[in-house]
This record gives sequence, C-alpha cells and structure tokens, in this order.
Amino acid sequence: MEMEEEKESTELLDECWEMIFDRLEHESDRESITLVCKRFLSLLYESGLDLEELLDVSHDRKQPAVWLEELGSKMQNLKVLRFASGQGDADLVRVAESFPELEELQIGDCRNRGDYHTIAVTGEGIDYLSSKLKRLRKIDISEKQPKPYISDKSLVSLSKNCALLEQIKLHYCYSVTESGISFLINNSHHLNSLHLFAYIRIGSFGTKGCTNFLTNLRSLRLQWVDISDEFLISIVEARIPLTDLALTYSKNYAFTGFLRLLLYTSQFLKSLKLGEVEFLTNEHIEHLSPFLQNLTSIKLIDCSKLSESAFVMITQTCPRLHHLKMTNSSLRRENYNYDGLEKKNCAIKHLDLSSHQNFSHSVLKRLLTICSGVEKLKLRDCCFLLSDRLNVYDILECNRRLVKLDISRSHHLKYSGKNMESSMLEELIARNAWVEDDFLTKLAMISPRLIHLDLEGCRRVTDEGVKGVVKSCKRLRYLSISSCKNVDFSIIAWIVIIRPSLRKLVSPSQKYPDDEYQKLFLQRGCLVLKGLEYSYDSYVDHYAL
Repeated sequence: MEMEEEKESTELLDECWEMIFDRLEHESDRESITLVCKRFLSLLYESGLDLEELLDVSHDRKQPAVWLEELGSKMQNLKVLRFASGQGDADLVRVAESFPELEELQIGDCRNRGDYHTIAVTGEGIDYLSSKLKRLRKIDISEKQPKPYISDKSLVSLSKNCALLEQIKLHYCYSVTESGISFLINNSHHLNSLHLFAYIRIGSFGTKGCTNFLTNLRSLRLQWVDISDEFLISIVEARIPLTDLALTYSKNYAFTGFLRLLLYTSQFLKSLKLGEVEFLTNEHIEHLSPFLQNLTSIKLIDCSKLSESAFVMITQTCPRLHHLKMTNSSLRRENYNYDGLEKKNCAIKHLDLSSHQNFSHSVLKRLLTICSGVEKLKLRDCCFLLSDRLNVYDILECNRRLVKLDISRSHHLKYSGKNMESSMLEELIARNAWVEDDFLTKLAMISPRLIHLDLEGCRRVTDEGVKGVVKSCKRLRYLSISSCKNVDFSIIAWIVIIRPSLRKLVSPSQKYPDDEYQKLFLQRGCLVLKGLEYSYDSYVDHYAL
C-alpha cells in the first residue's frame, strides 16, 4: 500500500500538467513534455487546449489505433495531422473516422524510423479517406512502397471529393499516369501546389481550353518526371504565375524551353531548384542571370558543368538570395580569376556546397568571403585535398555568424590556428566524418553555445574526445555517439550526470540502456536511446522535392 502511494506521488497532478500545457508556446516544447509525462496525450485533450495540429503519433508501434481513436473522441476539431502509417488502409480509416474536420494530412513511412514490418497504404484507403474528409486542403503521401499502390483512381477521388484541395504531394507513386495528373489539375480549381515524384511522362500542362483555373498554381515540383520543351511552354501559355519551381532529374527538355519559361516567370519566381540538368553551363547561367534577380532560393544539384564562374555570377546578380545550394559541381576545376572586385552578398544565410571531390579549403574560403553573412553551412560528402585540407577553425574565424555546420561523411579535415574568441556555433553535424578527439576538444573550447552535436559513426572518436565536449559545452541538449565503435557505453551515466542540460542522448551501444536504466535517465530529464548497429545517414535531404 505504501509503495502504491509512493508511486502515485511521483506523478504531478493533472491540474499541474494542464497549467503547463496552457503555457506551451512552441511545438518543440511538447517533445520535452512527452519525455517526462507518459500520460501526455490523454491529458492533452482533457486540458481543454484548442489544439489544431498534432505531429507524428501513430508511428508508435505499441498502441497506434488506441491513440488515434482516443484522441479523435475528444479532439474532433483537429485540423492538421502528420503521422507515419504502419497499418496501411486501417490507419487511414481510423483517421477519417476520428478527425472529420481534418484539413491537412501527411502520411509518412515507418521504415524511415527503422520499422520495416508495415502494411502498405493503397488506393482503396485513399478513396475512403477522401470520401470522408470533405474539408481536406493538403495531402502529402510520402510513403515508399516497393510496388505501386496509388493509382489514377485515387487522384480522381481526391479531386472529386475534396473540392477545397490546394496542395498535393505524391512520392513513389509509380502507377500514376499522365491521365490521372491531367484530371487532377483540370478539376481541382483551388490547386496551388503540385509536387510529383514519379517515373511518368507529361506532355502538356492541363487541357487546352481548361486552363483558366490554373492561375491559382504557385508551386510546381517535378522529380524523375519526363517532360519536354512543349510542356514548359504550355505552362507559359496557361499564364501560370509560378513562385516555386523544381525540375530535378527530369529529362528531355532543353535550354530553349527552360529559357522561355524563365522569361515569363522571372517577375514572380522566388525559389528555383534544378537537378542533373546536363546541358546547363556557366555560359547559360550568365545568360539567365538577368531573370534570377528576384530569387530568394536557388538549388543546383548534380549540375556537373557549373563551376566558380556560375557561383560568383549568382551571388552578384541575386541581391535577395537567402538560400544557395550548389552540389556535385565542378568547383575548383576552373582556373577562375578572383580579381577582388566581387561584391559581398550578405543576404545569403544558408549555403550548401556538398558532394565535391578534390575540394580545396582555399577555394571554399574565397567563396565564403563573398557570402560573408552565412549562418548555416553544409559540406556533406566532401573530400578535400590532402595538400589543402578543410580547416574548421579558419572557417569559424572568417564566418563569425556561423551557427550550424554540417560536415557529415567529409574527409581530410583539420583544426589548427591561434586562439580565437568564442564562436557562435550552436549545431555541429559530423556523421561518419573524419574527426578525432583533438579536433573535438579544441572545437568545444571555442564553442560554448553548442547545443546539438551529432557524431554518429565517427569511428576515430574515443571516450576522451566525448568527455572533452561534454565538459566544455554546458548548454548541450542533444548528443549522438551512435555507432562510435571506440566509445564505451559505460560513459553514458557519466554524461547524463555531468551535463544536466542534456535532453536527448543516443548511445554507442545497440543494447544499452535497458528499460530500467532508461527510466532512471528520464528521471534526470534525459531521454537515452539505443544506438544503431550500423550508421545509416539518409539521403532524403539530397533528393527531397
């Protein structure tokens, strides 16, 4: 009896939790709450909160059906739901029955979370869902299936049943055809965003004589879709004022059709993404540059003929550019003459120069000198020259505003230089990178603001390097040492005790901690997860629409 009373006393009263929920200002705060309150979901709807958005619930493999139905019984006004489907159409039926007022739905894939025992979502599930959710405005089907399950019939059902449909994203839907897409765009009169990842061919955009409604379309993203110049010109003829355009790994169109499209959309276009455009050269970028001036984001992926000339041209002619991505290009393969007359583009805050082989630190530093306001820098999958290694110290010294650095899977790094003032670095992602203890210890000493450190798969890191970081970085909230073969799991308890700011820690062991130790760590406010047997660094970000 005494033990039961003691157990009950360790939980806050429901009234206390309700007061806490009432003061949550940001959705990320809810994640921290769930770590210390197992009854978060059940208490949430009892608290009377006017919650309109719920993220990632049904991927919980223990009681997904119970969670959906229980929440639906109390939160029927829910507007936004994002979840990873594990039970296929059965999940969709529960969603349709539980949340009749739903306006936005994202269906993810449990396999991204390591659960490969899932049931596929099919067209029948989508048909039933669309028949129930009449207010649906946005749907994202990003489930990866080995066989085609979503067909044209599903698109017809969505278009007919969901009259308010504004945005649709289809990933890996291999049985969708041009006929289904044409029906969708010709009958969804509120459609403003179409993202399609499918191996199909589209000859023209819409049906002639039925394009008046297409002026609502603002975002068009196509990946692996076979198109032509005629398709691009049909967009111009339909007078579609696109603000967001992505053509990645799409074949059979040429510079002529793309130029015609850009001439029309240049006054509207804010975001442009091109992937593996084989014809695109530095000269083309120079020719296009007058029509890129309004862009705030440009991403050039696997455009192998582009080099420093294209980079400099873009930075000099796009004064509003906030995000610049140029990966797997020919940087350093051109004897570019930096005459010192280049203007600095302080507007660029996000810079991604990933996937470059035989890269040079000196070339990178010159590019960063032009983009002096960069706050987030991504250098994934870069192999630097042995004679000109990436000096992280030098990068932090010349870019004092840098708060996030991603050097995952990059080789030939070093950290050398004189003592500098504290950097602004808050997040370092170094999965499978060639980093060592000395590198980490020195970096930690000048990075007191560091809150997020991902060292997954760093085989050269040992207990000594991890301890150096944990001691120096007093604000650290996230640390992953998963698959760090030279780090012993016995260090986990020491980390949790010595660094009370830590909220999430991924163990180097796939067997530790067990449930008992995990509960003990949770009592200290830190969620400790078991590590992976092998480091798996997803390429979703690289290929994402």
